[in-house]
Amino acid sequence: MPTLLSVLNAATPAPTPENTLRPGLDPSQVSPGLVGFLMTFVLAVAVVLLVIDFNRRNRRLRYRAEYAEWRAAEERAATGALPEGTTSAEGRTAGNDAARRTGAESDVER
Repeated sequence: MPTLLSVLNAATPAPTPENTLRPGLDPSQVSPGLVGFLMTFVLAVAVVLLVIDFNRRNRRLRYRAEYAEWRAAEERAATGALPEGTTSAEGRTAGNDAARRTGAESDVER
């Protein structure tokens, strides 16, 4: 019974000598040449520029969302409105009461 190694050796073809082409082919016919290199380079530059643009837009969107949340929190604090998703009993936490008292005390001191 032949071993696995001897079967694999028999099944693998012998490598062909390097730097040889099929008869009738010129090396310039199988190489992408300057045009292929330039097209690949342009594509790589375009991908890099798109990634940079995507990151810039994503960062700008995140900053705008953070700023909108901050402005909404400031407006709620200025109007005394309750935070979203809370009832009147939940909205009166120690932090809200402390902020109201601090604001009241500063008005009294003036």
